[in-house]
Amino acid sequence: MIFGLKRGVLAATAFIFSLGAASVPVRADDAPPLVIHIYHTNDIHGWIMPRPDPIEGGRPIGGAAAFKALVDRDSGPKLVLDAGDWWQGTPEGSLTKGAQVADVFNAVGYDAAEIGNHEFDAGVGNLKSLIAKLKMPVLAANVYGPDGRRVPWTKPWIVETVDGVKIGVFGLLTTHMPDLEFPKNIAGLTFRREVDEARDDVKALKRRGAQVIVAVTHVGFEEPDRAKFEGDQTIAREVAGIDVIVGGHSHTTLRVPYRDPVHGTLVVQTGCYLLRAGVITLKIDPKTRRVISSEDRLVDLRPDRLGEDPAVKAVVDRAALSVGRAFDAVVATAPVALNRAGPDQESALGSWMADCYRARLGADLGLQNAGGIRSDVPAGPVTLRRIFNVMPFDNELVKVTMSGALLRRVLERAVSSPGLAQISGAALTFHPGPRDERGLVSATVAGAAIDDARAYTVATLDFLVNGGDGYREFAQAASREATGISARDALRECAAKQGLMAAPTPGRLAAAGGR
Repeated sequence: MIFGLKRGVLAATAFIFSLGAASVPVRADDAPPLVIHIYHTNDIHGWIMPRPDPIEGGRPIGGAAAFKALVDRDSGPKLVLDAGDWWQGTPEGSLTKGAQVADVFNAVGYDAAEIGNHEFDAGVGNLKSLIAKLKMPVLAANVYGPDGRRVPWTKPWIVETVDGVKIGVFGLLTTHMPDLEFPKNIAGLTFRREVDEARDDVKALKRRGAQVIVAVTHVGFEEPDRAKFEGDQTIAREVAGIDVIVGGHSHTTLRVPYRDPVHGTLVVQTGCYLLRAGVITLKIDPKTRRVISSEDRLVDLRPDRLGEDPAVKAVVDRAALSVGRAFDAVVATAPVALNRAGPDQESALGSWMADCYRARLGADLGLQNAGGIRSDVPAGPVTLRRIFNVMPFDNELVKVTMSGALLRRVLERAVSSPGLAQISGAALTFHPGPRDERGLVSATVAGAAIDDARAYTVATLDFLVNGGDGYREFAQAASREATGISARDALRECAAKQGLMAAPTPGRLAAAGGR
């Protein structure tokens, strides 16, 4: 996906900005400020149920029923918002293509939700069905159809009156959709630049009488050690008039919110997977109806502390029951943990996955994009659910034949893609650093230098072959053989065949200079 100054420096900077943020003193003889809370979530990815927290000795954490219990503790004026990527990621979310998560959203009682890139994973038709099922407005102001107009199946914005205050809420989706989705899933759609759309939306909402303006974005939080892009901070800096940006997409846990130093816009995000929720507190001048202060805090969703709403829990339990216990079947054992890695590091889990693809198709190389690895494998029994969590996408394997010269360009892309791609059958040396600074130094296949004139075969995912993550090079390959083999099934079969999922020997990806 996307994206420090180290995180601590960033957090410290945000803390400095948050002190006295947009704070205007209220005279003692004035009426007290109005207080409105905004409860927010993002990147739930189907995690509607609680699960054991390994950091807390198995104590349960997360889930929609605990979130609803948190919301219902507050009897005051409030809004409940979500910033996208609702359903893809768990069997409960994916097997019904989001229908069960839509039931949960309705039970929680969200006031509005922005669409995320993964809402398109089952196509626009499925997304339209989900929107029809949902009881709350679904937002996306910058998604346009073939006719050049906003698509009719989402709303660009809403204006809600909360405790007498007119709050305008608009939604934005990342413009990087062509690199994030299969072309067929977004055919005919265009995604207007977020900053340009936001300026127009703020003006439109003010014309409609909005006194407080909230942007709900699936765009991402910018961090200095990631590739540069226009994210939530750019929107906050470039667009005046936004009081709060409720963000998503980058899975960033902002324990301390970011405050734009010029406009005072508060930028918040909860991380992902419904482990925690955010609670924004807005204090509003009762006369002018303008925000005089804003702050945000994250709350860990602990069912044993917050409780669980019975009605929401019943919907979640039905979803889990429909999946059944089949996903609890053990297919292998991991003697040691197989984990993902940092943006420019080799990953034991990624290497194992690429090995499985290469072996399954009998190819010279295997290639797995880092962003497609969604969960780690801890030491111990490996269940079908664990395999599903690692690869929740319905990607299929493709065997691609290409010249050595083209392969070199693919490997150049592999070391400069969003997160270092993981490989099998090759060894690469690269310049380390942020994505736009990384570059291929050398590459060997089976211990030998690449022969530009020789034909090589690569086992990889259809998402990449169709241009995902910017892999345009595959379009020039001599042949692309669709196998119809699910990547997830290939991983399951690989794990079962091995019995013991041993971590591959490291050394496939090396930073130049030994870093």
